[in-house]
Amino acid sequence: MMKNVQKNRLYINLLLIGMVIIGTINTLIYKYQNTTIIDGVTFIHPYMQGLCMFIGESICLVFYVLFNMKAEQDPNKQTGGFKRLAIPALFDVITSSLQNFALNFIPSSIFQMIRGGLMIVTAAFSKFVLQKKLSLQQLIGILLAILGIFIVGLSNFIFREQKKSDFSWEIKLISIFLIILSLFTQAISYIYEEKLFQQFNYHVFYVVGMEGIWGLLTFGILIPILNFLPCNFHDGCVFRNNKGYFESTDLFFQQLGSDLWLTLSVILGIFSISLYNIFGVNVTKHASSLTRSVVDTIRIIFIWAIGLIVTATTSRVWENTSYLANLIELIGFAILVIGNLIYKEILIIKYLQSKNQVLLVEK
Repeated sequence: MMKNVQKNRLYINLLLIGMVIIGTINTLIYKYQNTTIIDGVTFIHPYMQGLCMFIGESICLVFYVLFNMKAEQDPNKQTGGFKRLAIPALFDVITSSLQNFALNFIPSSIFQMIRGGLMIVTAAFSKFVLQKKLSLQQLIGILLAILGIFIVGLSNFIFREQKKSDFSWEIKLISIFLIILSLFTQAISYIYEEKLFQQFNYHVFYVVGMEGIWGLLTFGILIPILNFLPCNFHDGCVFRNNKGYFESTDLFFQQLGSDLWLTLSVILGIFSISLYNIFGVNVTKHASSLTRSVVDTIRIIFIWAIGLIVTATTSRVWENTSYLANLIELIGFAILVIGNLIYKEILIIKYLQSKNQVLLVEK
């Protein structure tokens, strides 16, 4: 019995490590794409990138069919159908669309600060939807992780380059509201997946693959509309004949055809998002959606470190190089890591180990 528990714990930890590593690679790939300039035109295609993301997810369905994968059959669970997977896919589409739009108008540092709230929303949904309990130690770990992320984002905001913003406070406030809204849609997607695994026999590859198919169908409808929907903002729009639109499929493929490395990054991004979702959904299935949202924040550290190297050695600007900003970020990262270690009960707060210290959510 003890050996099975240890094997399960090792398996979950390997999934978490894989999720963080692949998640880091995936984010860096999109950073590369979004800072690529071809003939004076920046590669801005958030919705085509979203389509590529769901292409990556749908590849899992191909492997599911080719290798005749079967879900573990629990007699207490029903057989799951493909229609139920449309709901998390729809919320995934909404999340990516809201965030991709909003990030055109506010600094990424503010986005990171707000996104830290995903852990709070996921914890609340775990309590009220999944009826889980969270120990006081785990709650402290979550709060420390959120504090760490807040410090990281705040450092970039305080020591940002002083330049006049082209956007009004109205569009900035709308963008902040959209990101806050996206936290709820993303948490709903996570919680819904966990609920499905509790009630139905699903294989992870089938879940990721079918969500990819539903996402492709949704973006297949949205993208033609976005190609002709006027965009009245200077940044974040794709321009054709001096007119702004939310997307341009023609320009997307023209830019890919002009830059081999950009094309390779898109292909690599398709496969990396596929692997990232396999690891992430496995974490949801075998651990919890809350563990997924907490531990996934660790990748911010690796993204920051690699971003500094890229900024220092190339013409691309991925990170703030201010000494004070990076010193404060290191403090924030240390708090973030400690919060994760406390949440995962690798660092034990002995005072809180009493069984009577259970507060809200887990195990």
